[in-house]
Amino acid sequence: MTKFRVQFPGREHSKGRGIGRYTESLIEALEKTNEVELVDTNPDLIHYGFFDLFYHTLPNSFSRPTVATVHDLTPLVLSKLYPQGFRAKINLALQKYSLSKVSAVITDSQNSKKDIVSLLGIPENIIHPIHLAVAPELGKTVTQKRLGSTKEKYHLPEQFIFYLGGINPNKNLLRLAKVCQKLNLILVLGGGEFTKAPVKTFSLKERLGLQSNHPELAEFYAIQRLIASNPLIMATGPIAREDLSAIYRLATIYCQPSLYEGFGLTVLEAMTAGCPVVSSDTSSLPEIYPTGTLTFNPEKQDEIETALTAALSLPSSQKKLQLARQKEKAASFSWEKTAKATLAVYQSVLNI
Repeated sequence: MTKFRVQFPGREHSKGRGIGRYTESLIEALEKTNEVELVDTNPDLIHYGFFDLFYHTLPNSFSRPTVATVHDLTPLVLSKLYPQGFRAKINLALQKYSLSKVSAVITDSQNSKKDIVSLLGIPENIIHPIHLAVAPELGKTVTQKRLGSTKEKYHLPEQFIFYLGGINPNKNLLRLAKVCQKLNLILVLGGGEFTKAPVKTFSLKERLGLQSNHPELAEFYAIQRLIASNPLIMATGPIAREDLSAIYRLATIYCQPSLYEGFGLTVLEAMTAGCPVVSSDTSSLPEIYPTGTLTFNPEKQDEIETALTAALSLPSSQKKLQLARQKEKAASFSWEKTAKATLAVYQSVLNI
């Protein structure tokens, strides 16, 4: 059987984060189908697995059938939190032009498809929503010994609210932190971004929150100050993949407070691992969690408080039912399904 010769330029973008995991996992799943050969030259089709609104991740023209994956449009949907300078606006126009020339666009959710149509003007008929998946190993049993060693390694408390991901303004972490402080709950922030220095050096006034011209900068330093000054707000630093399942199981609740998500891999990870999820009800997130999940409007702090309080006071029978629903819904996502749907896009582009 003849295989598709597919080239994935820029595979190293955002390695270790959601986008990097997408490319790695998709390539692995595609190769398992025995219908794709990964090549660096003379491809039948080029698949750009990373699209940035403000940097040139796509060329201006294409000599071969081309597919581009657009994960989300967070900076455009939440434009007040991501102000654009003159150069960014020019780059955005160039990227929009390049995207309009591709053969097909893959995106992570129905919600992202809607945004791509309305904000980038890409024809609806060439956009293909394909849900992502997570490593099935997250659902495997974790021994008590492993739970204990992981708890000690990351200095985790007996009970805690867990969040894993970036520190970007769309993550809405300040509201979640304020709720946890009010309820006297420990919030554990997982991921390397919470313990690293920013890429750029800023003034003392900016670091203290007395002056900030960019919301992303303000968010970064506000969270850093909370971690440094409040014992209820903890940061793990980078988390090894092999420790994720144990941390999700040790957590009392996984909370996703985001204002916007293109998909929400960590919500699916928590569901797979068997951690109760409390989530915002915006953007793509309702496509992931099951009916009956405790949710909230992320812009309303009192709703976050109500949802967390309700989750903590659930009777044992209801908690078991919630976890069973999460497990069942999580099982409906797989990289095999993602790969098959991606192959179908390749076939349509190549007229096979």
